[in-house]
Amino acid sequence: MDIFGFSKLIKPFFSNVFIAVNIDSKMCAIKILRIKNKQVIESLQKEFKIINNELPMDAIKLIRTYQKKYPFTYLSTMAKTYNQGILKKGKPEDLLAYGLNPKELNILDFENFRFYIKNSAIKENIEKFSKIGGPDYLFSPFALIYHKIKDQLEPQMHLYILQERSCISLLIADNKGVYFGGYFIVEGETEDVSEDTTASMDDIFSTSFLGDQNKDFDDEIDELEDLGDSDFFIDKLNARLLLDSQEDETKGKVDDIAKIATVSSIIQNSLREFYSNELYESQFIEKIFILDTYGLSEGALSYLSENMMIETHKIPASILDGLNGLARIEFAKDK
Repeated sequence: MDIFGFSKLIKPFFSNVFIAVNIDSKMCAIKILRIKNKQVIESLQKEFKIINNELPMDAIKLIRTYQKKYPFTYLSTMAKTYNQGILKKGKPEDLLAYGLNPKELNILDFENFRFYIKNSAIKENIEKFSKIGGPDYLFSPFALIYHKIKDQLEPQMHLYILQERSCISLLIADNKGVYFGGYFIVEGETEDVSEDTTASMDDIFSTSFLGDQNKDFDDEIDELEDLGDSDFFIDKLNARLLLDSQEDETKGKVDDIAKIATVSSIIQNSLREFYSNELYESQFIEKIFILDTYGLSEGALSYLSENMMIETHKIPASILDGLNGLARIEFAKDK
C-alpha cells in the first residue's frame, strides 16, 4: 500500500514500460515500449510459437526480465471469448432482453454504447497470464476497433472487422454511434477453460499463485540479471526465433481463401441477425472494412466482396500497437 504516495514521487526517475501481448492461432506476439520523459527510448517486438496452448517459456522469460528490471511495467492484452459484446446504452434491466444477466457481467459505459464481458470470462483470460502476474489491462476487441476507426466514421452504417488468423470481431457503427458487435472463433485450436475456476482475483494477480514454478523462472531471470543487462538473453532469443521462422516459412502460410469462406458465413449470419432482430437499430450496411492484422491476400478480399456483394476495403492494423495505445491512455488517466 502506497500510503505516502512514494510511487508517484519516484516515477519520474524511472522508465514506464508497456508490454502488449496477443495470442493468435499458434503464435504469441509481444511488443514492448519503454518510455521516459514522454519519449520512446526502446521498442522491441517478438513472436513466439505456442506449444500445448501454453504461454511460451521464452515469452515468459522476456516479460519477467522487464518486470524485474523496471518496477513500473504494465501488461495489456485483448479479451478473447464468446462471452462479450457491445450494446446500446440503457438501463441495466434492458440487458435481460438480450438474454444477459447484469449480475454476471462487467459493464463499461462509453459514449452511447456499452462494452460487456462475463465475470467468469475475465477470470479465464487473466488466468492464461498468471505466470507473469496477470495483465494490468484487459481490453475488449471492440474497444480496439473503435479506437482505430473513430476518426473515420461516416453518416452511413458500415461493418468493421478485426481480422485475426484464429478469430474475428465485428462492429457495426456510424458517426452517431455503435449498434452491433460480435466475437467469433475461426479456427478450432483455442483452449477450453473451465468457468468453475475457484482462484480469486487476488490469487490470479499474485506471483505467489505459482508457488515453486515461479522460483524456477526467478532463478533463470536472476542469472540473466547477473550479466548486468538483458541484451545477452535477447541476442540468444533472436537467433532462436530466426531459426524457427526459417523452418516455418512455408507451412506457416495461411490459406486465406478457405478461411475467408468461414468468415463470409459468419458475416452473413451476423447481418441476418442485425437486420431481423428488432432490438437493433438496423440500416443497410454499405461497406465492409477489414482491419487486417496479418496480411490478408487480395484474392481473399475479392472473394469476400463478391460473395457478400458489398464494397469491401482493407485497412492495415496492429493489435499490439492498439493495445499499447489504449494502455497508455488508461495509464495517463490514473496519474
